[in-house]
Amino acid sequence: MLPWAVGPLAHRAPQYQNQYALVNEDGWLRLAARSRRILALPPELLAEIFFFCNEGLRVIPDPDDAPLSLCAVCQQWRSIALTTPKLWSAIYLDSDFWATPASGSLYVDLCRKWLSRARSSPLTICMDDSMPYDTAISLLEIISGLSQQWQDIELDIELDVSLPLASTHPGDGKYPFLEKLHIFSPPPNHPILSFRDAPRLRDVFISGYTTRIQLPWHQLTRFRTESMDLEACLDLLRHASNLVEAYLRIWPYDCLALPNAIIPLPQLHSLNLSGASIHSYQHEYMEMVEMLPMTLLKCLKAPVLKALALGFESFENSDPIDVSPFLSFMSQSSFQLDNLALSLVPQTADALIKCLKATPSVIRLKLQISYQVDADPLFVELTGHRDFLPKLESLSIALPTWSSNIDALVVANMLLWRCVISPATRLQSFRLAVIHNRDLEDSIKSDIKAHPAYPELEASGTDLGLGERYFDAFMHLP
Repeated sequence: MLPWAVGPLAHRAPQYQNQYALVNEDGWLRLAARSRRILALPPELLAEIFFFCNEGLRVIPDPDDAPLSLCAVCQQWRSIALTTPKLWSAIYLDSDFWATPASGSLYVDLCRKWLSRARSSPLTICMDDSMPYDTAISLLEIISGLSQQWQDIELDIELDVSLPLASTHPGDGKYPFLEKLHIFSPPPNHPILSFRDAPRLRDVFISGYTTRIQLPWHQLTRFRTESMDLEACLDLLRHASNLVEAYLRIWPYDCLALPNAIIPLPQLHSLNLSGASIHSYQHEYMEMVEMLPMTLLKCLKAPVLKALALGFESFENSDPIDVSPFLSFMSQSSFQLDNLALSLVPQTADALIKCLKATPSVIRLKLQISYQVDADPLFVELTGHRDFLPKLESLSIALPTWSSNIDALVVANMLLWRCVISPATRLQSFRLAVIHNRDLEDSIKSDIKAHPAYPELEASGTDLGLGERYFDAFMHLP
């Protein structure tokens, strides 16, 4: 029980204390006494208990779960539940509840009543995309009508369905409570959505960002997008001086030149920067698509950066990428990088090693190797060199499907050095996978386990994961 609740209970009327006399050897009497004590709690305390039991969970309108289930316990609990607005201030709109149009209509009515019980409380609403069109429109009209109460909004649906966001907007673009926003991008002809008058907004995810969604860049501490053109990206970086975490996937819709001036990002701790798949573009765009995330680094300065993920979806028939922007970014930012993830870049072993030598502070490293890269030189460099990644504790490497067979002895020797022999920081976790090539993966795994020193590796306490199922998604940063 919460400490502040003990005092008031200790001074209640004697009959409350006398309920302890009912507790004897009979279990049902003990249960009855306990029930009486619970019912004797002040309504305000019961309301707090109801709220804390549900806090942090995705609240689904289900009669078998709180808060609806609380209404079925007794008249007192029902009254308390229905008159506690914050119990109804969060809702997860789950598609499992509407199998037919009729059930969808009933569900809409339930959600309307649910949110009305929240009264003027700030709202947390999550809505998924697997529902009938008519149901989605009806729910969005309800949600849009409550826009001035939004606090945490996740509309995981296409915005060509969510036209009510602009057409029924009684709040005139004002969001006094809004802190987190998660929406899809609107179609090109969609009216402008402005969230500039949202003084608390800090965290934004927009699947495909366009300038038709207006945001208070200077306030944001976290911004994520799956698609963003270069011009919009540069506008974000110039104005988001308080940005702490950024996940940016850039699509070059134009050939906009990069600025000569350095863009400072004084608060940025985590940067996840990737380019588009070249399969989506004509051949003449290939080089620009591949180079864009790497070249963008030379425009940035992030003095407190701790985590960096840099990568692309695929490379085919392309020339080696110039890694000098990466090296320049490392030298001009003077940060102590802890987490680094590189996907399909650089495209030669020498360039990869050069990049890793520029990041001696890295503790956790993830590499998705390009098919042009021979991984053996990297494993050799990781063996016997105390000044190469001296603080490395976690290493994850994914090899391409069509990778040539690596030398398992070289890998085993590296592990022996990093996990057993080296007096420097011991490798605590190792992952090795071959993407979608189980035969090659099994062969490498078998050869490593056949190494005479493998029992020593197992005894070292290092978490060894050999196989694709052990390899986390590359772009995820701890």
